[in-house]
Amino acid sequence: MPKTDQTAEKLKAGVGIPAEKHTTIQLVSPRIELLVGGPYMGKDGMHTYGHMALRVVSTKQERVYDFGRYGRTNGEFSATGDGILRVWTNFGTYIAGENSYGRATKGFSYAITESQADAVFAHYSSLTAKATKRRSTHPNEEEFKLAEDYHAISNNCATMSLSGARLALPGIDAKASTYNEGRGMGSAEKLAARASGFGRWPSHIFMPADVQVMLETERKYTPSKVEIYQRAKK
Repeated sequence: MPKTDQTAEKLKAGVGIPAEKHTTIQLVSPRIELLVGGPYMGKDGMHTYGHMALRVVSTKQERVYDFGRYGRTNGEFSATGDGILRVWTNFGTYIAGENSYGRATKGFSYAITESQADAVFAHYSSLTAKATKRRSTHPNEEEFKLAEDYHAISNNCATMSLSGARLALPGIDAKASTYNEGRGMGSAEKLAARASGFGRWPSHIFMPADVQVMLETERKYTPSKVEIYQRAKK
């Protein structure tokens, strides 16, 4: 049976369906989805850090905010560099790219209100308004070099995703210190992380795998859905 996703506005106006054709109408409800990508084996070896992005869906629009080292990098372990935010307008295109690496992405969805979704959209719009727009490198996305550079500890994919999620789900990372272990980092990288804080471990959560364990364990907000996205094995 065909299925069509419809916004509340379209349903109010009326949806045309051919006679004698059964169609399931699925109402799109506002939600955010924290997308945590796992490790994967690349041509240059194992990539253990993982990745995070934030998907935001309202009755009017959908965006995936994907921040990372997509430009110039420098420093030990390429820990700093251009802060590039990719804004995807099609989730399928984004997740197909993640799947192409061979990694699995775990999505934690939470129901929110329309006004909460608008607040998250506004947050990222304020960042891109002060950014330098770059040429897009993929279909269905725009790229921006943000005013603040990427930093592996203080301004990375996990911290960027959580900054938006907090606006819709205040306190979602309130107990982050319990899970802030540096999962996915090697011993040398953990030493470098401590050195960045003058010998002290960073006070905030910054590794995607740590965030995943936090989301799987904490119940201040219960996900409405948890889904695994990965390429089907041949």
